[in-house]
Amino acid sequence: MNVQIDNVMKRTRGYWFVDGFIEMAAGGLFILLAGIILFDGYSPKDSFPSWFLSIAGEVALAKLFGILIVVLILWWLKDHFTYPRTGFVRGNRVTSAQVLIILRNLILFVLLPISGLLFASLLISSGNAVLSSMPAWFPIGLGILWAILCLLAAEWLGLRRFRLIGIMTLLAGIAVGVWQFAMGLTEFPVNTQVKIMHPAMLESISRTLASLGMLVLICGIVLALSGVVTFLRYRKENPTPYTEDV
Repeated sequence: MNVQIDNVMKRTRGYWFVDGFIEMAAGGLFILLAGIILFDGYSPKDSFPSWFLSIAGEVALAKLFGILIVVLILWWLKDHFTYPRTGFVRGNRVTSAQVLIILRNLILFVLLPISGLLFASLLISSGNAVLSSMPAWFPIGLGILWAILCLLAAEWLGLRRFRLIGIMTLLAGIAVGVWQFAMGLTEFPVNTQVKIMHPAMLESISRTLASLGMLVLICGIVLALSGVVTFLRYRKENPTPYTEDV
């Protein structure tokens, strides 16, 4: 009995992903964020504070307005395409409090793994060694954490394709890390406290941003492709709007 209830709950939660729109929207947002990170990561670095604030500000604005636009588009698509084909009706709109919770969770989805990786690395190695190798270990660690979250989502939603997304995320993180390692790690002066504007420090930060941007870009493409495949399958199975038999 409990197994049947659990399966029903999974199908109910997974219904929101039945048409692939959420994955396509999330993938598009990831690609947008990747473009900002990659572009600003290679921009001039005359002033580190302004450079950092520029990247952080643009990413924050892109998240805020991107998510709001995506929510509005998803509402319209669900109302005019998905619900008419499955016979379901839309429930109450998402409240402002729920939107804030979603935004908070999305921010924590990025900040917590990054903060955890930095804290753990500082505990097990010297500062210069951490910064030197950060372009290589950072995407691998982040890929592992995001892959775990995808696998948990697959179990919670009952959607096997999220397992594939998790595996692809893990492979992407490893590939980006290996790519940066193959390019050679940044050399820091031995037994010297490196300041933030030191060329070696700026190179390491720039390469880490490139790693992050590439990982986010690949994850965005994977999500978008998954959404497209899901949408095509859903449209094939539901070619016309639902009509009740009289």
